[in-house]
Amino acid sequence: MTDFDASTPQLKAVKNWLDAYCTLDMKNVEPLISKNFQYQAFPETPDIPKETGKIHIERYRDIFSAASKFEVCTQHRRTAFKLAD
Repeated sequence: MTDFDASTPQLKAVKNWLDAYCTLDMKNVEPLISKNFQYQAFPETPDIPKETGKIHIERYRDIFSAASKFEVCTQHRRTAFKLAD
């Protein structure tokens, strides 16, 4: 699904992770999550708690089952800077 060259082990891991998430099926993501996985938001906020891997997987299983398509869109904005005289 991702279209970049996975020429290094790190890029291959990222590609596998993205491909698994893009399937919208947690059974494809679960093998990529370590046994001691812990989800934590940065910066840490009180309204987003830390989660163990099991809780994180269950939460995303519900979210993924409600979606039929996963799409990422990016925009590039050009900003012109003018130096002061």
